[in-house]
Amino acid sequence: MAKTNFSGPITTGPIQVNTGTTVGTDVRDAAFVLNKMSFPLSYANFVVADDDNRLATAADNGTGTTTITFVNSTVTANVSGITSDGGMQAACALSCHSAGDDSGKTWAITGTDVLGNAQTETLTGGNGGAVLSAKTYQTVTSMVLSSASAGACKIGVDESGLISIALRSTFNEYPLGQTSSTSNKNLANNIVIPAWSRITDIRFIVNTAFDTAGFDMQVGANVAQAAGSLTNSHDLDYFAGDTANDVATVASHHIPTGMDQTSAQMKNCLNVSDDDASGYEMDKAVIVTCTTDDTLTAGDGVLSVEWLQKVNNTN
Repeated sequence: MAKTNFSGPITTGPIQVNTGTTVGTDVRDAAFVLNKMSFPLSYANFVVADDDNRLATAADNGTGTTTITFVNSTVTANVSGITSDGGMQAACALSCHSAGDDSGKTWAITGTDVLGNAQTETLTGGNGGAVLSAKTYQTVTSMVLSSASAGACKIGVDESGLISIALRSTFNEYPLGQTSSTSNKNLANNIVIPAWSRITDIRFIVNTAFDTAGFDMQVGANVAQAAGSLTNSHDLDYFAGDTANDVATVASHHIPTGMDQTSAQMKNCLNVSDDDASGYEMDKAVIVTCTTDDTLTAGDGVLSVEWLQKVNNTN
């Protein structure tokens, strides 16, 4: 069967101008293409094994360290160790451990986000313990302390930290059981929303509860910065949710009651390009970022997003 690609508006009434006052005579009547996509998520997408020296060991980064020596390029290229459904790698927060008092110093972290875009962060050090990064990393290329460390340092990952999954796939692993070598791969499990579109609904349908005291979800996206830069473009909660938005139970968790949504997040849904730098409005790859209170061994759900395509840019 042939495919037809189109986007709004699809006219449903008389096509006139939009400067008058009489409906049906000189006020345009138009409708827009309604799209809905979904992505399956399993507990396995969010299981990060606690490992406080996964990226760097104390033996390699003793007292006086400024630039971290990593274990190897493999762990810094797949920080979380997770490959999501459909072959895409996940990203997770870093745990930065200081044996001494480095609380008056800062870590300069350089790496990439879950979409592979460049990302930087300035993180205040710890005092005889660990601090978690505020951002999630797919890769890390460097970590530099603002002055020599007061004790040995090590860098790892922590189950209680943030874990980001891009709702994209290079093949339909579930439910079709495809692999990277499958011919004519199906890309149905992708939620990428065209610029200027308007989201009308977001919901996370859980049919097997996530076995944790809390499974907190944020729904974010990539956002173009000044001059269209994609450095530091991942906004963790661009569309919905927060760090206390528990969606562990069997239910249809939807905006704005089952899934938290602020006024700013609602405006980002009304125009997915709302926070993009002017002139650089871009398509949105939907990303979920979650935290869990316990190591997960069960839980399945489907996140779906419904939107009117390009409603704010095509009349």
